[in-house]
Amino acid sequence: MGKIIALGHISLDGYMADSEGQFNWIRMDGEIAGFVEELWQDAAGTIYGRKTYQLMDPFWPDVLKNPEKWPGWMVKYAEWVDKAVKVVVTGTIDSINWNNTRLIRHNVVEEMRRVKAEVKGDLLLLASAQLLSTLLAAGLVDEVVVTVNPIILGRGRPYFEGLKDRVGLEIQDVRKFSNGMVGLRYGVVVK
Repeated sequence: MGKIIALGHISLDGYMADSEGQFNWIRMDGEIAGFVEELWQDAAGTIYGRKTYQLMDPFWPDVLKNPEKWPGWMVKYAEWVDKAVKVVVTGTIDSINWNNTRLIRHNVVEEMRRVKAEVKGDLLLLASAQLLSTLLAAGLVDEVVVTVNPIILGRGRPYFEGLKDRVGLEIQDVRKFSNGMVGLRYGVVVK
């Protein structure tokens, strides 16, 4: 059984999107992509909530259609995610067309526990704030990794939206990047 590793790009005040739902303030570059690649290079796949899934597909398949238009690190990730296991958790989408994708519509905690036990390797939970809170509360998330952008948004969509109880964390890694961002990797402390 692998781990579920949550990954989010956030503002200093903990938002994953601004008040208009935009991400254009995230300073994604090759150095940050290298940090993220350390997580996905040995992972079996990804987990998305509905909103994140709808951003990722069709974006990553489109990168593969015209790879010459994109930086190498984006093409490399697109190739990996295309082959990786993908799990989409939503109650509103009836079917998924992206290859290697499993849809979970009901009994989220029970089904995610089953997926975690079945998949050989780690799964990256990307953004997906509400799903993150659900899985943290159920004790299914093993690590939380964030890149903190040097910006205070003041309002927006919180990364830990909906989380009601404390979750203990233990620092595993801290990185400072040349673009002003900081990468933090925490293990979740089991109660």
